[in-house]
Amino acid sequence: MGLDIPSNYRLIGATKLLAVLVVIGLIQHIETLMHALRYDLLGMVPVIVTLLVLISGVVACVGLFKGEKWGFIPLYFYIPAVTLFLQFSLIPFIPNVFPAKYHDIAIMVINGLVLLYSVLLLLRRMETNYIQEY
Repeated sequence: MGLDIPSNYRLIGATKLLAVLVVIGLIQHIETLMHALRYDLLGMVPVIVTLLVLISGVVACVGLFKGEKWGFIPLYFYIPAVTLFLQFSLIPFIPNVFPAKYHDIAIMVINGLVLLYSVLLLLRRMETNYIQEY
């Protein structure tokens, strides 16, 4: 009956996997983030947005590495902000498989799937195994 529900350790491991994805994304694009923080060029994302994205990514990493549920809150800001404002992929190198004109679509699909996975993971972590029968 409860065989399809992963154990608590597997859920925490999956949460830490999300944290690793965020860390890889931050490390991969740290040069671009630092460049955006140094210069306020016309056409670049405003510095305050870049700073908020960077802070939310770091806070999400800390919360998710600890296995805490509050780590999902900054993650839910980080994923759409990285997708829409900075156009970074959370799973690196996959958009490079597609032709250059489809990179934006690939990034949106990849980050959307990661966001959906994180929502489902949080829902799994919040559900209880108690089923009341009347």
